[in-house]
Amino acid sequence: MRFETSERVLKPLLPVAEKAKKLVPNIQRDLTRARMDTDPDRFLASAVLRGMQVGLVLSLSMALFGIVTEELQIAFLSIAGFPLVSFFGFLTFANYPKIKAKRRSRELEKDLPYALRHMLIEVRSGISLYEAMVSVSEDYGEASKEFNLIVKDINGGKPQIQALEDSIVRNPSQQYRRAMWQMINALKSGTDISNTLESLVDSMVKQQKLDVKRYGKELNPYVLVYLMVAVIVPSLGVTFLIVLSTFTGVGLGKFTFYQIIGGLILFQLVFLNFVKSKRPEVKT
Repeated sequence: MRFETSERVLKPLLPVAEKAKKLVPNIQRDLTRARMDTDPDRFLASAVLRGMQVGLVLSLSMALFGIVTEELQIAFLSIAGFPLVSFFGFLTFANYPKIKAKRRSRELEKDLPYALRHMLIEVRSGISLYEAMVSVSEDYGEASKEFNLIVKDINGGKPQIQALEDSIVRNPSQQYRRAMWQMINALKSGTDISNTLESLVDSMVKQQKLDVKRYGKELNPYVLVYLMVAVIVPSLGVTFLIVLSTFTGVGLGKFTFYQIIGGLILFQLVFLNFVKSKRPEVKT
C-alpha cells in the first residue's frame, strides 16, 4: 500500500492531520516499527485524503445503485453517510502502520526460532556471536532483515550491546524483544551465550506447538458460530419473515433482502479475516 501524494494536494490537509494526531497518538512509533520512512503529519494528511476518496466512491456507488433499483432510501442514506464512511476510511488508513508492524512481527516470530537455532549451532562450534548473526542475516525472512540491521549497526561502529538494544526499540515483537533482552543480559553478565540461545529456542518451539493446539481447539466454536450466523439464522429468518408477512399483510421489499445479503457478505468477510488473524504463524 503506497501513500505517495504530491505536496500541493496534501498541504491544505496538514492542519486537519495535526488535529487528527489525537486519534492516533503513537503514529511516529508505529511508522518506525513498520519501517515506513514518512513524516507523521504528511502521512495522516494522506490518510485523510484517502478516507475522503473512499467515502466519496462508496457513497456515489450506493447512491447510483439506489437510483437504478428505484430504492431512493438507499440513495439518501448513502449520501448522508458520506462523513461517517470517510471517517472510518481515515481510521483504516491511519492505522495501517500498526497493522503492517503487527504483520512484520508475526512473520519475524515465525522464523526467529530457526534463526536462533542456527546461531546456537554456530556459537557452539566456536564462532563468535557477531559472526553467528552475520550467518543468519539471510534465508530467515523478517528475522534475517532484523539481524542484518544489527550487523550493519555494529559495522558502523556501535557496540554490540547497543546495537541489540536499538533493535529492541524499533521492533514490535514481544517474543523478539524478550529474546534480545536475555541475550543482552547474558553478554553483560559474561555467561555462556549458547545456554541462553538453547533456552530461547526450546521455549519458542514449545510456544509454537501450544499455539497450534490452542488454535485447533478454537476452530470448533468458530465453525458453530459461522453455521449459526451465516446459514441457519438467515434461512430460518427469511422463512419466518415470509410467513409473518402473510399474516400481517406487510410486504417484504427488495430493500430488506438487499440488507440481508449485504449483511451476510460483510459478516463472512469479517469472519474470514478474524479466523485468519487468529491462525498462528508457524514455519512448516
